[in-house]
Amino acid sequence: MVQLKLLSLLAAGSSVAQAATAPKACNPLKATSCSPDTALGTSIAEDFTKDSPWFPYVMGGGLVNYTNEGLAMTLDKRYNNPTLQSDFYIMYGKVEVELKAGPGRGVISSFYLQSDDLDELDIEWVGSDNTQFQSNYFSKGNTTTYDRGQFHGVDSPVDKFHNYTLDWNVDKATWALDGQVVRTLTNDSSEGYPQTPMFIKMGIWAGGDPDNAPGTIEWAGGKIDYSQAPFSMYVKRVVVTDYSSGKKYSYQGQSGSWESIEAEDGEVLGRASQANEDYSVLNNGGQISSATPRSLSSTTSSSKSQSTSQSSSHSMNSTTTSHSMNSTTTSDIKTSSSSNATSSHALASKTSSSDQSSNSEARSTLKPTSTSKSKEDEATSSSTSEVSDSKSASGTAAAAASDSSSSSASASASDSSSSGSASPSHDLQPASNVAAAVGFSANSLPFFAAVVALLL
Repeated sequence: MVQLKLLSLLAAGSSVAQAATAPKACNPLKATSCSPDTALGTSIAEDFTKDSPWFPYVMGGGLVNYTNEGLAMTLDKRYNNPTLQSDFYIMYGKVEVELKAGPGRGVISSFYLQSDDLDELDIEWVGSDNTQFQSNYFSKGNTTTYDRGQFHGVDSPVDKFHNYTLDWNVDKATWALDGQVVRTLTNDSSEGYPQTPMFIKMGIWAGGDPDNAPGTIEWAGGKIDYSQAPFSMYVKRVVVTDYSSGKKYSYQGQSGSWESIEAEDGEVLGRASQANEDYSVLNNGGQISSATPRSLSSTTSSSKSQSTSQSSSHSMNSTTTSHSMNSTTTSDIKTSSSSNATSSHALASKTSSSDQSSNSEARSTLKPTSTSKSKEDEATSSSTSEVSDSKSASGTAAAAASDSSSSSASASASDSSSSGSASPSHDLQPASNVAAAVGFSANSLPFFAAVVALLL
């Protein structure tokens, strides 16, 4: 059935996302051996009409397809909760998504920023509520209180695309809808403030799964009806600007403060002005020079390394022969790399909720309200939040319980997994292939062979 659905989608002109395995989580406040975070250090715009090198990590099962409407993430059956994650981090910045939420009772669409030490800025949509979206945040995974979330009015979020923007800076963070700020969080919040490098994550999951806690199901609008599946959310475009510069961000010590973050070959908040200029250019349809995604730079680096190695080992040959070998090697690497790319059509995770948030086990249950309040207004008005049962969408369990076959497929396409991508062949090619690589025809082979023999 899944294969038939996939064939139908492909026939309609969509492509299926290739899966890669995200790096294992390492909390630098609990461990001292965590690797630095790869920095974006620039600004990008992604239209999601094809496989995105900036968001290579696909997890949680379900279907992830690139269509003319952009990225379609589909919860097609129980335990499938598709999630997409970036391969980069930003250290303060602005992130905008043009998104249409998934419909349905018990269906939750999520888009959020999260750090290794569990700082978080969230945007979420309840599929049965076609009038509001929710903003939320967490600091260091602290869920001792449940009054952080707020609802904000929006026109038909499950029927229409809207622009949602997170502007995260050292002094405050804002949530905006179609260019209008609807919430402001200042850095002096008594419940903490997100201030460490964050990656981007998005996906759709079953908050109303019957195995979830009653409070989670209530928050999700009730129990999900899987007979009404599939449920799809769409992401048409994402714009990301990093306010900091550099190649990597690392934690110095375990304070978890922004002052403890070091930018390799750059500076925290070192490109804030440039980032805002980039944001305007990208939102007006312009282009800027960008960094190379890690998923591409790793492949390129590997190819160059292998090509150089083979060329050097045969340096005793003539320049012509060396170039011939080099050309063939590069061609072979590209072919091998392509054949080793794993297409994950349906990763099946056996849990009722996806890896949508580290704090999903203890999230606030909010009753919908038509009133939207800013953080500054909270001192003089009552909160829209209510304390209720914790939200038990166990994300880590979702990823950990994936079918072993799917996990194996995912791992082969990841440059960040413990094994890395499958290595291209190092075998030397036949002389006919070498000749073809530099433009010799079959009739030229005797002459080519004679030249090689003389040089040897």
